[in-house]
Amino acid sequence: MIIGVPLKLYDPKWGSKLANTILELEKLRVKKLEGPVPKKIFFQLKNIFQMFESLGSARIEGNNTTLAEYVERIIENPSRHTTDEGMKEIFNIERAIEFIEETVNKSAVFNRALLSEIHKKIVNGLTPPPQGEGSRYPGALRPINVRINNALHLPPETVKVPEYFDELLDFVNKSVDAQYHLLAIALSHHRMAWIHPFDNGNGRVVRLFTYALLIKQGFQVKSGRILNPTAIFCMDRNKYYQMLSLADSGEEEKVLEWCLYVLEGLRTEVEKIDKLLDLDYTVNFVLLPMLSFALDREHITKREYEILTAIVKQKDMSIKSADLEKIIGQESPVQRSRILKKLKDKNMLVPFTEKGRIYTIGFVNNYLLRGIAHVLEKNGFVPEFLNKKNV
Repeated sequence: MIIGVPLKLYDPKWGSKLANTILELEKLRVKKLEGPVPKKIFFQLKNIFQMFESLGSARIEGNNTTLAEYVERIIENPSRHTTDEGMKEIFNIERAIEFIEETVNKSAVFNRALLSEIHKKIVNGLTPPPQGEGSRYPGALRPINVRINNALHLPPETVKVPEYFDELLDFVNKSVDAQYHLLAIALSHHRMAWIHPFDNGNGRVVRLFTYALLIKQGFQVKSGRILNPTAIFCMDRNKYYQMLSLADSGEEEKVLEWCLYVLEGLRTEVEKIDKLLDLDYTVNFVLLPMLSFALDREHITKREYEILTAIVKQKDMSIKSADLEKIIGQESPVQRSRILKKLKDKNMLVPFTEKGRIYTIGFVNNYLLRGIAHVLEKNGFVPEFLNKKNV
């Protein structure tokens, strides 16, 4: 981007590929999300995609933790307390996502305090560079000049950062016609990356900033939608950096090409993940294959497999102690309680309500997570990049 070029909206040529992509995303944004997948199941899947989002964002920046390693660490350490900096970096992003979902809504105002808090959360407890991925100035606009590794773009000098940063905040808070909302998000992502407002962690912040903008513009994750926007960028990390560099020129045609790249990727991800609202799809292509995977690798017993499979096949995916007799034959109440207790202790049965006695399947923070990760990767929900070591 040429120094001094103001941040502004462009008019996509209506009828162009970009305009058509915007229209398709508009339909998805206002689509009424109603699906028979029980909320307890849906929000476990959402939790897992937040993990993938966090891992993907860290991997783009060079974190070498693979998906398989990440899953094992979560199973071993569901509390997320760790001294390992690679894992701490990922867990920090998870906490920042939770903060965004609690804080941002359609009426949210983006200001320095909000972005400062996001930055502080992602660098919390990490060693500052050059040794680590933390920050010497958590939450503060950088007081030093910086360079971006392996990039031609030289971020603006520190004296100009506050001016450009405030211009960006004015841009995202300005009321514009709905047809420009998504275009503004793509432009804001690039401008934040171009400014590089913090001494470190800018890539992680800009992807969370984009997530927050999507929530503000109506992709309501709180009411039943899963978003995994980092998948757009980590499907092909080199392509991501290439497209960012393309937009650095400030030329309208190249900037709009960047916008098309972002919005086409977003459309693909939204369409793909919205399939999880379909009960038949979630049961037959995610949950049952997950259980078969777990049984094949002896993560669960045959009896546990039968019980969990029966739950998944129920329309409401629920079970209570009395239901066990239909699944495993006559057992005493004591024996049924023991079986349920064993599954609860493994977190493979979770109550619908706190201290409730009606249960559903649990697949977060236990050995079933291995199967979920495998199945989602196999079905194209997870970039292959997440299971390859960075080079």
